[in-house]
Amino acid sequence: MTRPLLFNHIPKTGGTTLRIILNRVYGIDKVFFINSKNINESIEKFRHINIAERNSYKVISGHGAEMFADLIENPFRISIIREPISMFISQYHYLRHSTNSNFLEDVSTLKSEKDYIDYAISMGQDNLLTRYFSNSIQWLANPKIQIPNLENDGEYLLGKAKENLHNYNFLTDLSNFDTGIYRLSQELSWSKIPIYRPSNITQKHNKQVIFSDNYYNRLKHILRWDIELYEYFKNEKLDSVFSETNRGINYQLFILRQKVISQLAKLMGKK
Repeated sequence: MTRPLLFNHIPKTGGTTLRIILNRVYGIDKVFFINSKNINESIEKFRHINIAERNSYKVISGHGAEMFADLIENPFRISIIREPISMFISQYHYLRHSTNSNFLEDVSTLKSEKDYIDYAISMGQDNLLTRYFSNSIQWLANPKIQIPNLENDGEYLLGKAKENLHNYNFLTDLSNFDTGIYRLSQELSWSKIPIYRPSNITQKHNKQVIFSDNYYNRLKHILRWDIELYEYFKNEKLDSVFSETNRGINYQLFILRQKVISQLAKLMGKK
């Protein structure tokens, strides 16, 4: 595989773990990592390096990676998808507690997931699948660009997102992560899959909250674009794990290895 990999990292979809894997496969010096706190600076840095250095990168990885597509030749597009409601709630907890979050100062003052809904809409943190796959997150790099309002633009952006899904060379559901990694390793002819365990898993800091029907109904309405896109992804069988894959003894040993690693991590208190 000589094509550069373009990894479009959508928040809370297992992307940090995949980035670690890509670092180990290709070498950290061959991975251009997009700084999510200053995407525009990363774009300008990549734009102004000489062509030879730019072509030396095997992977461009991070939030907003599609904004780099015009700067590289014939990229091999990669992304991971997740069930929208669980992703939304996980994103709330991440933004509320992570020092790496651009939204920490605001979200840390919110009392619950319920309070987060209106904030997420105003700050473009709702319907992340639709926003990312429709390539309508340029405002993350340039605050002067208006955040699309999905109440007005949702139907159009959903259509673009559905169309763009078909431009990806590798997609998988977070629920199929290990099988997806095995499939990716075959597609890219890796000599081996490096040791890894899930990273950057957001921990809920409150006790289990039981949400009312009204809350879930509102959340489903707000996230209706992502829910439809996710169902489209499943119905069209766009998950690369459905591609022909050799799932012989090597696959079984790999899955067993990952189960052992996961159990050891739990015993050691690793999150």
